[in-house]
Amino acid sequence: MFYAWIGGAYRQPIITGERTICNCCEGDLLAVVPHDNRAHWRHKAGDCDPWSEPEGEWHLAWKEKFPLHSREVPMIDQTTQERHRADVFLQLPGCVGTTIELQHSAISEKERDAREVFYSARGRMFWLIHIHSETNFNAISFRCSYSTESPFQFGGSTFYSMSWYGRSKQFIEKWKRSRTHVYFNIDGHIFYLATMAVCTAVVQTQRKGEFALCHVTEQQFLKSAGV
Repeated sequence: MFYAWIGGAYRQPIITGERTICNCCEGDLLAVVPHDNRAHWRHKAGDCDPWSEPEGEWHLAWKEKFPLHSREVPMIDQTTQERHRADVFLQLPGCVGTTIELQHSAISEKERDAREVFYSARGRMFWLIHIHSETNFNAISFRCSYSTESPFQFGGSTFYSMSWYGRSKQFIEKWKRSRTHVYFNIDGHIFYLATMAVCTAVVQTQRKGEFALCHVTEQQFLKSAGV
């Protein structure tokens, strides 16, 4: 985790040796200030959020686009005591809250479902999926699949129909079945994916591997989230 309260400030660690308390589990946090990565906090006894994953420049760059108080917000189910940290949680006066999960690594459909159930109980949920080539071929498949040859209108926006390139359609099918809002981030661009969340009529007409995207700007994405 990048942020914690220390000395009245919500910030990243500055020097090795700093210690503070996690505002989600009240466990001890130790400062990690590596030479080759961003400074962050590490739980002394193991992270209290089982959904946590190693984070890098992509995560931090996106978190920094949101108000400081909305980053890494702890959420606790008062019935089960289940604890998680939303990457970003925006709560506007009189409005439903919005959780944004920044997903860089692969995730199973079972865990995707679990996160959607947990966060959707607290308002809207947006996924921002980083499609990259560091550990898999999803970026190559996406670039080969992308096309603007078949536009159509849905919900006042222009979508484009296309087919996933490659033998395995698991990645795109998993995200099509999401019951929340899914955005892809690749090569500096953002695309909104037609999912079962609000584009059921579109998804139900698609065959396996077929999908539809709507290009959005960063400003449109942030505005939709509530910034």
